[in-house]
Amino acid sequence: MSELYLVTPALLHADAFLPVLEQRLANHQPAALLLRLADGIAPAAAIALIGAIRPLVQHEGIALMLEDAPELAVQTGCDGVHLSQSYTAASVRDARRQIGDELQLGVAVGSSRDGAMRAGEEGADYVCFAPDAAQNAEATQAVLALAQWWCMMMELPAVACAATPEDARALAGCDTDFVMPDTNWWDDPSPWVF
Repeated sequence: MSELYLVTPALLHADAFLPVLEQRLANHQPAALLLRLADGIAPAAAIALIGAIRPLVQHEGIALMLEDAPELAVQTGCDGVHLSQSYTAASVRDARRQIGDELQLGVAVGSSRDGAMRAGEEGADYVCFAPDAAQNAEATQAVLALAQWWCMMMELPAVACAATPEDARALAGCDTDFVMPDTNWWDDPSPWVF
């Protein structure tokens, strides 16, 4: 059975998002929350934002993953780091060295089977599949097929991104380890039941 893995919109401040987070966590129990920081956020603001969100998430037994900031994840007590496809500051292997073995390391690989295998070899704890191109039926089907194959053949867990509630149900139906709904899930999670 697939588990829910939520992703926040890119955040600059926690104030407006905290009530939404509290409300959604009162009714939904994701396995993990991927925190995305807004581009250009000042280091002090990032630390404050993480400090406001982390206790709410971790108190519920939910893993808090920070996107593209390995050192900050270690510094602020996050449970791990998730490297997006656009992350170029370090290799997967170097990010693993930065965070050690205690923190989780996730790696977005688009729809690349080879990229997923490489990420696993370099120390990823999970891989994340998502369409490489604009959302269309063909790209979505490619991710669905890859996630299904991966979860049947590999031990390394997989997260698969779902742009729509229908995509989420299809991914859950093929026993993907984790399904990551689009950020519009926060607006209304009710259609996203899977």
